[in-house]
Amino acid sequence: MNIVTTNATTTSTAATLPLDAHAQLRALYVALLEHQEYFDEFKHLLSLYAIPPEQLDEEPAESARVRVILNTKIRSWVSGAFTDLSVAQVLQWRAIVVDERLNVSISPWKESNAY
Repeated sequence: MNIVTTNATTTSTAATLPLDAHAQLRALYVALLEHQEYFDEFKHLLSLYAIPPEQLDEEPAESARVRVILNTKIRSWVSGAFTDLSVAQVLQWRAIVVDERLNVSISPWKESNAY
């Protein structure tokens, strides 16, 4: 929904995406599910985001550059305001999408957590 306000001198359009974290996450999911090319690029950028375990305290410059590009792409895909993904969030997305790791010990879809 676009909200347009007009006065005698200016016209402005409010952001189309609320700053609610859940709404932003849903918008990202929908964009990735509806556009294969977005998902492919998302996965590629995540694969470029690598931080060695000994550097977890400080994000390397190359990783920071990749994260900026990723956040810029996400904002263009969801067509609105999007709170930038943090280092921890990008690492979590990378673990899920690139490394294909889920925390199965707390997965609600498993019948049993014991193997």
